[in-house]
Amino acid sequence: MDSAIWLRDAEVLVCDGEQAAWYLNGQLSVSVDSLEIGNAKRALLLEPDGSLVAPVGVKRRGEAEFALFVPVGSQAKAMERLERFRLRTKVSFSTSAGCVVFLSDGVSEGCEALEEAVMARIPSAAPASCVAVGGLSVGELYGELSCGDAERLLSDIGSLDNTDFSRIISGQPEWGSEITGGMNPTELGETFIHSRADFQKGCYTGQELIERVDSRGYKTPRHMSSFIVSGDPATLSSFEEKTFEEQGRPVYTLTSYQFCPSFNCGIGLGFVHRLAGEFRSKMEFDSVEIEAMAVGELAKAIRERR
Repeated sequence: MDSAIWLRDAEVLVCDGEQAAWYLNGQLSVSVDSLEIGNAKRALLLEPDGSLVAPVGVKRRGEAEFALFVPVGSQAKAMERLERFRLRTKVSFSTSAGCVVFLSDGVSEGCEALEEAVMARIPSAAPASCVAVGGLSVGELYGELSCGDAERLLSDIGSLDNTDFSRIISGQPEWGSEITGGMNPTELGETFIHSRADFQKGCYTGQELIERVDSRGYKTPRHMSSFIVSGDPATLSSFEEKTFEEQGRPVYTLTSYQFCPSFNCGIGLGFVHRLAGEFRSKMEFDSVEIEAMAVGELAKAIRERR
């Protein structure tokens, strides 16, 4: 696929105080001690039972100051969760706003070039390391300005794309669609978890579920997947079906979808459900055929359709 950049608004929790790093190490799924000032990491904020409060981008502002980027609509829940275990810890929280800039390219060098272009335009943007998602390289940067302001600063970059196409192709789950509060985060797959959880650090709240599912090979009752939907173009362009069932049980749930006229197919992101002990890779439903594949493999699959 061609390189792509897209943006999302974020809500920010600012955590500061002499025990900020110590406290966040016990609450987030990654270690922040080694995080250099001006850089960022992806992380998870979990409940004690391992259910998801919010995905987090943690940016180090200073020795004892961090900015936690969470999806719009999750700030209040994240604040309540962090305050719950603070007790007498010397740390305080305040709120602000920001944005997340997502990058993707077919090679890591291309993604790194996009990152450099963004950082040259957005002041104090904090990068998280690029991650391999299938055959793609995907990165994130965290900026403390609105999406509108960021988009204006990036308007001269031809890769800017705020449609869902780039996100779906890159296999990036979105809050409110693939990611919801209270879900089991391991359903989002090994790549998602390993890019947001440090398996070498000490204990943190909610760790047990992550460690257990990882050690057992992510054999959850459903898992995130990419989809190609084939059929009559008139049907695909007005596609509204979300859940596909067999004998009253869900097989596929499409949480994001976009019709691609140039490829004569629809593409989607969502979940494959275990049915009779197995996961179906391809099925027909009335006038459409749906093929499920590993997250990050859509770019290769639709190229082969040309």
